[in-house]
Amino acid sequence: MGKVSTFSPEQQADNTSSKVVAALERLSEAFRVLLWQEATQFGLSPIQIQVLTYLLHYPEEKRTVTALASYFNMTKATISDAVKSLEQKKYLVRKASMTDTRSHSLQLVKEGKAVAKKVERFALPLEESVAQVPAKEQGMLLEQLMQMIYSLNQQEVTTTQNMCFNCQYYTLKKGHHCSLMKSTLKPAELRLDCTSFEMRLEEA
Repeated sequence: MGKVSTFSPEQQADNTSSKVVAALERLSEAFRVLLWQEATQFGLSPIQIQVLTYLLHYPEEKRTVTALASYFNMTKATISDAVKSLEQKKYLVRKASMTDTRSHSLQLVKEGKAVAKKVERFALPLEESVAQVPAKEQGMLLEQLMQMIYSLNQQEVTTTQNMCFNCQYYTLKKGHHCSLMKSTLKPAELRLDCTSFEMRLEEA
């Protein structure tokens, strides 16, 4: 007989890994529900909300279709469709690169920024739930989730994230250590998306 499904209650009863996977699936479902509710309210698609939120917070050099596709693990065609729709809604414009005429950065206009600030609130219920967990346990949870994300990166399930575990400045010696900051990091100080991130040479 083949392996029982992770989503089977019988399998979960005595298998902690299965219960963790099932719990993560429930959380991802909550994320999708919140995203769809916000999308419906503003007449946007979920990916359009994610694009708006991304463009609101990331620097110009990362506001490209290629960067968005990598960040969200989607094809350039899918991202391009979302961007085109947001252009038609007059929420963003394309800015030609000064050094490469084939490349464009994406910029939110005033109305686009206003909408982005509203729609990004969809995640507040999740943030409030996490806030109820004691601070030390939040750090441990972050560390464990990042280890899972790193493992999925290594398996090429997802694209490599700009987080500590993938960075050339990161080492694991008597705890998490950043050579750029010259300090040992507590679990809560680990970064999932660091502005100083530099890919390890063997992963570049």
